[in-house]
Amino acid sequence: MISAVVEAGLQAPSGDNCQPWRFGWDETCLRVFFLADRAESVYDVRSTASWVSLGAVITNMTLASAQLGFKPIVDLFPPGEMPGVVARMRFETGPGAAEPLAHAIPARCVNRRPYRAEPLPVRIREELQSLPAFFPGTRLSWIDTEPAKGRVAALAARNDQILFENRALHDGLYRWIRWTPLEVERRRDGMPAETLELAAFERPGIRLLGSWRWARVASGLGLTRLLPYRARAIYRRSAAIALLSVQGDQREDFVRGGQVLERLWLTATRHDVAFQPITGTTFLLLRRRLVGGEGLNARHRRLLDRLDGELKQVFPECATDSPIMLFRLGLASPPSGRAPRLPLERVLDVASTAPARPPHPGGGISE
Repeated sequence: MISAVVEAGLQAPSGDNCQPWRFGWDETCLRVFFLADRAESVYDVRSTASWVSLGAVITNMTLASAQLGFKPIVDLFPPGEMPGVVARMRFETGPGAAEPLAHAIPARCVNRRPYRAEPLPVRIREELQSLPAFFPGTRLSWIDTEPAKGRVAALAARNDQILFENRALHDGLYRWIRWTPLEVERRRDGMPAETLELAAFERPGIRLLGSWRWARVASGLGLTRLLPYRARAIYRRSAAIALLSVQGDQREDFVRGGQVLERLWLTATRHDVAFQPITGTTFLLLRRRLVGGEGLNARHRRLLDRLDGELKQVFPECATDSPIMLFRLGLASPPSGRAPRLPLERVLDVASTAPARPPHPGGGISE
């Protein structure tokens, strides 16, 4: 049973598919360990992106437990635990419950393709929009008109410019791109290049920009200012763009937001609706709000201040709420690839202490 529950947790999204979670089972409870150095990223200010991911992990494991006839009791950030423990789950026997969303866990993935220019069926849209009502303090704002989608797409796409002008962001992204099948199979983390949905003519250029030297040349020539146009065009090709936000900025608030996010994503998956986080900009806005934009230069801080004002015009609740995830939905062909997962034997320790800490840092929520 524990193996199946942990396997479900492994399928949760994490920044750049860094998979910063390890699990320990001692016959009485299942502990979730957070490997903070693996998740280190400019996007992950105060581990907010990681707490969103933790909410998704807990949701998946809760759904899997119920399917198997167990009721999980979750202690979040339990005091007095060994270092690195951020959640503890105990299991009580309960009636087996059919969990339709549990069946969507293995299929959930990012789809970065252009989506078809048609709205979602009303029943699917209403089901998605109703989910936050079950989680007090969370809110989902939905836009599906062309002018509003265009405005938000432009705002979200600005992330691509900042990403290629800030070395920490740039290096954080390329650290997790896996360019060859051999690398994908060997590492079992990060993002296979196929998942980026690059055209054949784009791939050499994007790979070349993996060198910070060439990224600086591109920035000096003003080419990085053109990068958002590609993302903007793709983001506009969506049935809808939505923002999930929470009231509050404590770690528990972000975990709760992650629980809603995963249910939204699984619900979309269950109905064959494509889903892509486009949320780099919102995590940078959180960095600006929470730590004054530390790690960003003055020009980027000014740009973020302008984008923050634009975001509040479209989503007024952002004046008081913390943004959790900006994402796009629509109908589309299947993605060209899927992000792999680490094998169970590398993430689950049975009757042992905290697992070893892997060396590679990661980024904001994506895979």
